[in-house]
Amino acid sequence: MSSKIARKYKAEIKKYFAENGLSYDKLLESPCCYDDSELIILYHDPKKVGLPLILDETPMPATLEIYLENGNLRFVQTGITHKYLGVTDESGVKKRHAAKRTPVREPALA
Repeated sequence: MSSKIARKYKAEIKKYFAENGLSYDKLLESPCCYDDSELIILYHDPKKVGLPLILDETPMPATLEIYLENGNLRFVQTGITHKYLGVTDESGVKKRHAAKRTPVREPALA
């Protein structure tokens, strides 16, 4: 993963993943889109092989969103974060409630 956020804040991301029962290895295998202020981890069906992985007509759902705000990371889990990035144990995937997503408010135009 070659995003600025993934390189510069690797330790902080690993810590967040460990504290929230997420697999950092699954993150590294996931496709993503990014710029200097955000990193969006996407879900890709491993059964679909071949390129291109990302198609305009077939959007990939976000599994985790990471935003860089004033030098700090803000993580936003989606309803499928733990399903696709969660740590598994011998008994299977751990059951967790979906995280509530913070609504994004657009500034009002005068």
